[in-house]
Amino acid sequence: MPWWHEVEGSCALIPGHYETAQVFQLLRMRVGDRVLLLGPRGNYWTELLVRVGASELLVIEPDEMRRATLIARWEQLGLDELCEKHDCEVRWGGCVELANEVMRSEPYWDRMLLTGALPRLPLELLKGLTHDGQALVVVGDGGQGMLQLVTPTSKREWTAQHVTHFGVDDLRPEVASVLEGIEPPVEGVAEAVEASEAERIRAWTLANNDPIRDRFAPERILRMMADIWNSAGPVFAGLEDAEADIRTKLADDLFRLGNTLGQLNVIGLAGEHHAESFRLLPSAESATLLGWSYSKSGGDGRDSALAWYRRAIETDPTLGNAWNDIGALLLDSGELKEAVPWLSTATQAPRYDAQGFPWLNLARVHEMLGNKMAAFEAAREALEHLPDDEDALRIFDESGAGLI
Repeated sequence: MPWWHEVEGSCALIPGHYETAQVFQLLRMRVGDRVLLLGPRGNYWTELLVRVGASELLVIEPDEMRRATLIARWEQLGLDELCEKHDCEVRWGGCVELANEVMRSEPYWDRMLLTGALPRLPLELLKGLTHDGQALVVVGDGGQGMLQLVTPTSKREWTAQHVTHFGVDDLRPEVASVLEGIEPPVEGVAEAVEASEAERIRAWTLANNDPIRDRFAPERILRMMADIWNSAGPVFAGLEDAEADIRTKLADDLFRLGNTLGQLNVIGLAGEHHAESFRLLPSAESATLLGWSYSKSGGDGRDSALAWYRRAIETDPTLGNAWNDIGALLLDSGELKEAVPWLSTATQAPRYDAQGFPWLNLARVHEMLGNKMAAFEAAREALEHLPDDEDALRIFDESGAGLI
């Protein structure tokens, strides 16, 4: 999600919950640690670091206007009181203060967190790490950075453990220059800015145009996430394309992220995204996938799954997925005759790009009911869509034996 209205700029988004959890797991913060934060992403990382026990924070935001805005928001939100409560000193700086840290001759910082990518490890800055300190640095460019966990082995030697790909933005060019020892640019005096309603809407509209921006995963998974994200999205009830607005875009983004999380087997979080998408704008797709997430949760999840599948059908009966999923649940629970009408309807649904599955489920039902001819015909239809499915081939062969 955006924290800054110009989302095309570097480090203008707040990372997701998964990425945040991974960073803190790697950082292994201790109460009383002194932390240098380069690229605060709004006040997001700053507040979290205060809450987990930092005793001192130097927050480097190289853009003067952003920095002024962050300080103003910090005060408006009463986060100074949070610092007092946690006994933490927070200081703010830009490229000048960063240059001072590059020139630091003695170790001082227990943890360093750089939330944007650099072309190479900032060795001069790393001299400021204490002997048991740790730094998280992304090295690379163009959203192809590799997250590295850096620890000192001596005063001027470090080990860098490559963790995984982290699709963060490149840090601003002047930051990389300062870290290479070049004099910082002259800074002016800037005032805090308040984005207009139109600017905020634009930011939210564009925030997820790149689905792997700021995502944390191996490269293969990132490519898969992009493919899932860019696959077909939901059809919102009663809306034409021309009526799309910010609510529509957010509901669409929530659905796509939920779909991606579901494919990655993060079922609970996927369901939360589909529920929020449906709340913003109902779609049969989000209701169906919310039902699916309940079906995987065990316990009383089956009843909730059935309820959401029926809600999907009420929203748009032309989508076949929910019809098939109800039939599949009834099949699994042994309610064979009850499953037939749901599965039969799914095979004829106008909006269904996986009709092989209801035909296969129908073949299974008829086989269990002893309806050989019906099982044979359903298996034949299933094989039109799923030619290599072993169960469909078996039912086709066994049910067809002896039929004239």
